[in-house]
Amino acid sequence: MRRAVVLMMVLAASVAVAQAEPLKLMVGSGSGPGDVSFTLSVTTTSSSLLGYTVNTTESVPVAIYVPGALSAAEKALLISDAVASAYPAGTWRAAPVPDMVAVLTFEHLVGNVWTPVDSISNLVDATGSGTLIYTAGQAVGFSLGIDPMAVATGFDINGLPSFLTISVTNSLSYTRAVQPGDTAEILVNDFQSFLVAQAASGVQVTRTSPTSVNILVTGTATAALSWQVTDTGLLGMATASAVVAPVVTILGQLIDR
Repeated sequence: MRRAVVLMMVLAASVAVAQAEPLKLMVGSGSGPGDVSFTLSVTTTSSSLLGYTVNTTESVPVAIYVPGALSAAEKALLISDAVASAYPAGTWRAAPVPDMVAVLTFEHLVGNVWTPVDSISNLVDATGSGTLIYTAGQAVGFSLGIDPMAVATGFDINGLPSFLTISVTNSLSYTRAVQPGDTAEILVNDFQSFLVAQAASGVQVTRTSPTSVNILVTGTATAALSWQVTDTGLLGMATASAVVAPVVTILGQLIDR
């Protein structure tokens, strides 16, 4: 019996008035082989000798290959090992969250101080599981992008009609039956038009390229973003990012390759 392969990305964040707490990555179990990759970033602020404020961002890519079905805990251990090995070795680390299964936080050694990661970007998980990012902060910035060269086939791996589903917060849900020949630009156009037509309070969408958008969510109890695509022409072609801070700035390239 053939097994359907579904690429699913889930980003979520709880929004509060307080200072943002560290980003947490909840790792889902892997149902099959595939790649997991993302970029960690830390931005620090310092003062120059002339009195200017200087922002410095340090980033590192993280990538692992999952050889087969794994539990969430086993997959989280692979991610932790990859982070610890990131260059320069010994300056990035992942730490499990107490009393929570397969939930990690990340830190970078800045000078002599371990500093929490404030951005997880270019997230791709092709192991057939969901991945959750969450935190508490004043605002949450999400980004979505599809490889501009991607073209939909209109079918999933089992030959059934494919679909694209995107949810923003708990009240906005967009579903499209993907058609053969749909391009990344067509799909992003349709999703952006949906958000503009809904005009939801606290949700602001900005087009950043023909095939990517930024979504800023503010003033809601729960800010959540989920992205699910079953089309064989789009699997592995979608990336997602989240940045949480008192003032949100989306950093870096939104489309992976």
